[in-house]
Amino acid sequence: MGLVLAVLASSHVACREPQSQPRWQAAGNLTPRRGGALRFSTADSVNSLDPAIAYDEISIYMTAHLFDTLVGYAPAMPGGAGGAATVLEPRLAESWQLSEDGKMLRFHLRADLRYHDGAPIVAGDFKYALERVLRMQDSPFGSFLLPVAGAEAVRQGRADHCAGIRVLDDRTLEFELTRRDASFLYILAMKFAAPLRREVAERAGAALRREPLASGPYQLVSWEEGQRVTLRRSPHHWDARRGWLDEIVLLENVPRDVELLMFERGELDVCYQPPAPGYLWLHSQPAWRPHMQRTVMMNAFGERMNVTRPPFNDVRVRRALNYAVNKEHLAVLLHGTAEPAHGILPPGMFGRDDAIAPYPHDPGRARALLREAGYPDGFAVEYATLTGDEPRKLATALQADLAEVGVRITIRELSLPAYLAAVGSRDGPGLSFTSWTQDYPDPSSFVDLRFHSRMITDQASVNDTFYANPVVDGLIDEARGELDRTRRRDKYLSIEKILYDDAPWIWGYHRATVEVLQPYVRSYQAHPVWVRDFSYAWLDLDDQGRRVPASEVTTAPVSERPR
Repeated sequence: MGLVLAVLASSHVACREPQSQPRWQAAGNLTPRRGGALRFSTADSVNSLDPAIAYDEISIYMTAHLFDTLVGYAPAMPGGAGGAATVLEPRLAESWQLSEDGKMLRFHLRADLRYHDGAPIVAGDFKYALERVLRMQDSPFGSFLLPVAGAEAVRQGRADHCAGIRVLDDRTLEFELTRRDASFLYILAMKFAAPLRREVAERAGAALRREPLASGPYQLVSWEEGQRVTLRRSPHHWDARRGWLDEIVLLENVPRDVELLMFERGELDVCYQPPAPGYLWLHSQPAWRPHMQRTVMMNAFGERMNVTRPPFNDVRVRRALNYAVNKEHLAVLLHGTAEPAHGILPPGMFGRDDAIAPYPHDPGRARALLREAGYPDGFAVEYATLTGDEPRKLATALQADLAEVGVRITIRELSLPAYLAAVGSRDGPGLSFTSWTQDYPDPSSFVDLRFHSRMITDQASVNDTFYANPVVDGLIDEARGELDRTRRRDKYLSIEKILYDDAPWIWGYHRATVEVLQPYVRSYQAHPVWVRDFSYAWLDLDDQGRRVPASEVTTAPVSERPR
């Protein structure tokens, strides 16, 4: 969208009267119908459509529809539990078997699988795609494949092929692992593990970012970079449960206030994370409220502490800061888009202990713990956070909460590169904002990376609290290799309790997404892994494929409109 148009649209938002109810209604069909184009937007841009490269959330909006993998996730259905959508199910593989020792995984592909161009999908395409990821210097995914025997040799250029990925025939693929790894199936659900024909990749080269070989329910029609991506239903996709929409259209670089205006005018079918005034106004309207969805995602936010440096090397100080923070206040500041956290594992995550309550807001207890630790008058410390209005607002709230117990923080705002360099260094700030989002919905994607001592490095440490607990290390390693689901869950419950007590973070909150849907958008819910997954969605249109106008549209008084 051009600058002039964006400015004019933003101006229009401020002066027009929004509708207090939708302009269109559902046609009332009881079963899904194929047809229609679903339109949505983002404030950012797609980076790449090459699944070996695409790592940012916006690109994943597209790759989630373009590519299928051996296994995938159940749909996120409206009103359903978020955890249900993290359950693995067969996709391009119709079945798989795990050897008794847990180190050999064999997949059997479905019959007559085809790419969008009609060419067959065979087992060798998976081997080529995964070895390509291992060889690529600019792919962020090579390390995920290191549990496979021979993967490290390919990654380091010492071998041309990965010995642990074997093609037995066109429909049978086998993986040999160097150790038992209960998370490996989740890794194979990531889109970089989608099949790819060698001749297509070699012919396209770097242009593969714009010329994806679709194995999923949709294929690329066009990409006007920075403006619009259009997908169309693939004629050869195997799964009749997905691909009801004729087209999916993503508009790029649309400011959030403009998005809300376009949604209200019917130019978009979904509005994602509307600005707070618009969200609060829509939520106040009885006609809009049933069409609003709130989904807690697979993330965690809070403050990390360098547990190796005073005063944060004293667990009493770390617990005191947890008691000092008013998490309910944070939820209000974030306009209801946050759930208070008791640890790093989000709601719906396997291994999370829902019986643990977040630290309560108890300034008296916080002051008592600080006195026990030798800080009766509190202490002063620098706090690092990112630049921006929201980080500044949250930092100011934290500053006020901690001041109540005598802890005086000086806020230091940093750009993202400077922030990452600072907090990953042993010499960086002792206290800072932190967050984490899953790569795949398994607890190993959270606790292994953030709290295992092997993730500690002097610079750019992923374990940026520098927390090292041999008991936690042992439990993490055991849980990774435990194939019995009940015993594995018990180990993560133990890890959660230890981390709760040791408090290397001020456990903050888990962020939720808020979306508003047009009434005719059916069978859609934000997905905890892919966020925007419209492959199960359908449009409840009339018999001619048209939207049904609402019988009556009322206009809100000017005094009630969002500003």
